[in-house]
Amino acid sequence: MHESIQEVIQKGIRPLAHLVIHGKTYSFSNIFFALLFSSLLFFLFFYSLGKAVKADKKNKLAYTAEILYLMLRHFIRSKLGEKGDQHIPFIGTLFGYLLFCNLLGLFSPLSRLGLHWFVSPSIDLSVTLGAAATGILFVHANGIKNKGLKGYIGHYFQPYWLMFPINVVEEIVKPLSLSIRLFGNIFGEHVVYEITFFLISPAVPVIVMVLALFTGTIQAYVFSMLIIVYLSEMIGLHEKEGSQI
Repeated sequence: MHESIQEVIQKGIRPLAHLVIHGKTYSFSNIFFALLFSSLLFFLFFYSLGKAVKADKKNKLAYTAEILYLMLRHFIRSKLGEKGDQHIPFIGTLFGYLLFCNLLGLFSPLSRLGLHWFVSPSIDLSVTLGAAATGILFVHANGIKNKGLKGYIGHYFQPYWLMFPINVVEEIVKPLSLSIRLFGNIFGEHVVYEITFFLISPAVPVIVMVLALFTGTIQAYVFSMLIIVYLSEMIGLHEKEGSQI
């Protein structure tokens, strides 16, 4: 039984396709295809929302899009003030894409039917590290844009020049902390999810699915919120504008 459960867990990441170029074999895992599938679902969903908003006749999709936008704007303005509106596209894309990636793991039991790309890409540390690096690069790029290169470098010496090494280490730790937090929570959820389906099969553990839905949403929210907090600390928009809504 123990070996069987271990095999179930190890099925999370597996090669699905191979490409041979000049004698070298390149493998593509189910995580790669899960990323592509998540991207497709994310694009189709928000393309549908955008198309509905542009239509003359309002419908449920258009109202859904407006509600989501207002919620996102309120969320960002609470930390960055009104000038935070310029960051809505990036933060919204980051949150939405991570949400789709996290929730794709809800359908991981379909791997028993051969659909191995139904797995959350967030169970791969390289994926979460890439998302964290993208978010932190966005923060630093805006820091340089708003403070100028001299002001950006100067913030590493605040409040005293002796703080320089500590401030540098802090910035290095941020993407590592973000990626490990997201990876650990989603991977742990994946393990519990797979073991539950294995032990209770063929019954559907609805409670675990609800918890997984909640966890995936919360983790995408926390990840995005921390990026906003780091951005607020870097450029100080919240202090300048206040939390006007």
